[in-house]
Amino acid sequence: MANMCVTTWIYFQVHQVEDRRWEWQHYFAYYLTQTFSPSSYNLGASLVSIGLLWWHGMIAAVIGSVVLTVLVVLNSRGAIKYFVGFPVYVRAAAGVRGASLYILVRAIVAIIYFAVQTYYGGRITSVFMRAIFGNRYKNITNHLPVSAGITSRDLLSFFLFWIVQMPIMFIHPKVLRHLFVIKAVYTTVSLFGVLGWAISANGGKIGDFSYTTKQARLSGSELVWPMIQAINSVMGALAPVLINQPDIARYGKSYNDVTWSQGTGILVSKVLVMFLGTATTAAATGVLGKSYWNVWDLYDAILDHYWSPGARAGIVFASFGMMLAVLITNAGSNSLPVGADLTGIFPRWLTIVRGQVICAVLAPLLVPWKIIASASSFLTFLGSYTVFLMPICAVMIVDYWFLRKGNFHVPSLYVVTPESPYTYYKGWNLRMLIAWVAGVAFTVHGVAGSLDPDAVAPASKNMYKLGFLLSTCMGGLVYYILCLIWPVQILPKGAEQPLTFEQMAANEGFIEHEGIGTITGVLEGEEVGAEQYLAEGKELKV
Repeated sequence: MANMCVTTWIYFQVHQVEDRRWEWQHYFAYYLTQTFSPSSYNLGASLVSIGLLWWHGMIAAVIGSVVLTVLVVLNSRGAIKYFVGFPVYVRAAAGVRGASLYILVRAIVAIIYFAVQTYYGGRITSVFMRAIFGNRYKNITNHLPVSAGITSRDLLSFFLFWIVQMPIMFIHPKVLRHLFVIKAVYTTVSLFGVLGWAISANGGKIGDFSYTTKQARLSGSELVWPMIQAINSVMGALAPVLINQPDIARYGKSYNDVTWSQGTGILVSKVLVMFLGTATTAAATGVLGKSYWNVWDLYDAILDHYWSPGARAGIVFASFGMMLAVLITNAGSNSLPVGADLTGIFPRWLTIVRGQVICAVLAPLLVPWKIIASASSFLTFLGSYTVFLMPICAVMIVDYWFLRKGNFHVPSLYVVTPESPYTYYKGWNLRMLIAWVAGVAFTVHGVAGSLDPDAVAPASKNMYKLGFLLSTCMGGLVYYILCLIWPVQILPKGAEQPLTFEQMAANEGFIEHEGIGTITGVLEGEEVGAEQYLAEGKELKV
């Protein structure tokens, strides 16, 4: 195990330096594109339906973006300083063996979301194919029963999108960054194109945003909890991405490239997609006479009302933009984390690319159209997955910034020995386990209230509306208190020394004068440098 640790370190020092190619524009585009998906585009619908005005959504987007930016910046620094992804990064707080639990939690939700997003991509593909081939595609005979939860046409579209998506699974993250930039430009242009058409067709005005719903408007004290719920929804949409932030941050050239660019991308995307969703729907309602919040229903309705070569060409352009949005979002926020997570659990058999392929292969097996059609309560549970993920993120931040003061001993992240600071109790940090359970238990009871309003007390439902912040704060606070009572070990036993903030980062996680030869088992006087080691033709695998 120790040998694997150091050969891994040698590989990253010699080879991964050239892989750190992500710059500010790639991080900006990454977060800008994460929000451009059907589920995020439709977020305004849920906010307006509970009685909020369109500008309330703008305020919620700004407040939520500020909180998200802080968390993203805090959870990125350690990864870019020590060049480790989430599966390794989380070992410092969870323990070398205990990390597998949290990696598995993250991987499971990503696989499910991948399948659901692929289904959304299939629905957009149906509109795309109709615009190209005409109503013959729309009128494909259905040979499936109602109980299937999907028609023959939409099933065909699902697999068409799935096939187009599959090659992206073979692209390594260091190359994937270019697709984020392409998507950021194309999808933004296509969404503004649809908005421009809707405004033009509506007589040059957006129209009254109240067209989008007949829900009574809230005011005064009645606004408080719906606004809190809106802010929580805005933040919760990026909860899975926050957890695996180290997987992306480690490819950055510098910490400065990671900070402001991601924050700007989050703010711009959240506010922009909220505006596009509400404004396009409001303007299109004035033209079509009905509100269509699902983007594929809106595009389909446009074809119904304006069947012409120009309308068909416009919908091809717009629907391809949304297909591209789903495809790249799926790659960046779902398949990539699954690839990294599964590799962290099974490093001997898997790589990131193999993990991404496994994620894609599992998508049809989960029959996401059945989930969408018959399990609204299950989707509610998925929407509440924030309370399971955010305590993990909070503990990682507290552990790095406040307890270890930015100091990781990288070799110890790969071994379970009595001297290792990350062995804890048989490889498990019980402090983090308790903190995670506390963060989940503090808010998960409110899930019942979202399924059945009469199942729990109003206080419980209100706590659930604060689920993102409460689960984050509770998880971090409990972990910090437990570590004050039961301090964590910073360096291996026998190597303890006073450390300044991020002192270990100067040697990329190695104690000063810690020889590679000693750790790899090379006898004294026979040490070889990393470059010479590779020059001798020895194969190193990660």
